[in-house]
Amino acid sequence: MKMVEKTGFYVSIFIIIVLLFLIVFSTNGVLDYKILKGKEVVILEQARMVELANQKLENEVKSLKTDMNYIKHVAKHEHDMAEEDELIFKDKSDNRRNTP
Repeated sequence: MKMVEKTGFYVSIFIIIVLLFLIVFSTNGVLDYKILKGKEVVILEQARMVELANQKLENEVKSLKTDMNYIKHVAKHEHDMAEEDELIFKDKSDNRRNTP
């Protein structure tokens, strides 16, 4: 090989190495792509969880609008209400333990 051919060969190898380095490590390179893909997976999972929570809330709102048995259940268990023919007995020993 002549000196010019050797120099051209080394310059082309150097250019190829620089281009590969830029492809992998540049701002929009392969490493950034992998990081963004990881973030995408996390965000999609969060979106799925929010969608499930929204669906659950929509079902609860629908039940509160239409299902009288569910309304009674919520009133009784979450708001300590009772029907007309029910008696509620409270344990006073629990109150003594909670008060200072």
